[in-house]
Amino acid sequence: MNILIQISANLLRNPYPHLPKLCSARTLPLEHADDFLALSSLRVNSVPILLNYSEHYQFIVSLLKCINSCNPQFKTLLLRMQMPAGGRMPKEFLQEQVLMLQDVSNEEAILTREGKAYLVIEDTLIRHPLEAGENTFRVRISSPDYCRNLVESICQRLHVHGFEGVETTFLHRAV
Repeated sequence: MNILIQISANLLRNPYPHLPKLCSARTLPLEHADDFLALSSLRVNSVPILLNYSEHYQFIVSLLKCINSCNPQFKTLLLRMQMPAGGRMPKEFLQEQVLMLQDVSNEEAILTREGKAYLVIEDTLIRHPLEAGENTFRVRISSPDYCRNLVESICQRLHVHGFEGVETTFLHRAV
């Protein structure tokens, strides 16, 4: 029997409100009328942008450190990466147990079918006006154990970094 734990939350403020921000405005290489026409047809997201690319990475790194400090036995951490990524990946993303994917569902289905313990970090945090997303954050943990310390640490980390509406759900499933 495995336990599937899902933690979900919504970002309501910048996770690092007291830190100076490096301007990360980027302009597209628009040269011809067709370039401007193509850009004007793109949907602009109305969800507020509450963090930039580097702050997004900084938050994920702090969450990875939180997970590692709780000493879980996960050999696989699935990290959903929204593209474009917008900068260099932190070295913490390159740990052997971290697998970065644009869509985690196939890999998660394989791990579930094999009965392996894993952790998924999946978000739709908006970092640019042309990105799709809802400023939501989800962590799923599949484990034979409850992982109380890990769940509490993740929930606390989310609250500290500006997330509200933190909900935890549990599902027992046969393996």
